[in-house]
Amino acid sequence: MATQSDISAVFPLNHINELFNAPSSDPFSSHEVDILGKSAMDCIANRVTRIWPRRPNAVHMTLQLPADRITPDLKEDTRIAVQRYCTDRIESNQLQRGIVIQNSRQQFLGAMIGFLAAMMVIALLVINPFGLLPDLLRTILVALAFFAGAVLAFGSLGSMIFDWVPFVQDTTVYRVLREMDLTIEAQPGEK
Repeated sequence: MATQSDISAVFPLNHINELFNAPSSDPFSSHEVDILGKSAMDCIANRVTRIWPRRPNAVHMTLQLPADRITPDLKEDTRIAVQRYCTDRIESNQLQRGIVIQNSRQQFLGAMIGFLAAMMVIALLVINPFGLLPDLLRTILVALAFFAGAVLAFGSLGSMIFDWVPFVQDTTVYRVLREMDLTIEAQPGEK
């Protein structure tokens, strides 16, 4: 297993709302949040996601704001807002994951019914009770029915196996971010 590392990021913001709300994209800016047009939470979540499934030892985010926008209670209020935001994202991911898993199960059930129907067609073609089909055509139809059944079965099985992964990844990322260390300071040159 690779060694775990710390993630540290500094985000100069024009307003504390840019922590959760993406500003308009501005490629002429020197700030990551402005250039990408993403919120600071999205930017730090992307950094944690890059190393998933590993978890960092610690995540530290520094927000740099204009000095006149920093209030005495801002750090505590922001920390509470970050925890609430992460908790809501985790709950949302869990609900969405449940819906995806339920849809995958329904798709798998439908695929199994289709697969059984394809196997019955194959059985009828192999038995050839009326002797109406030539051997070459019968072989081609058996192969097509088997292929259709296999596509139905494996497509839905793949959905059951893999569709839940992005939700678990997001949940893990927001659990890490909920516990991150947060610092708010004045932008350089404004102290």
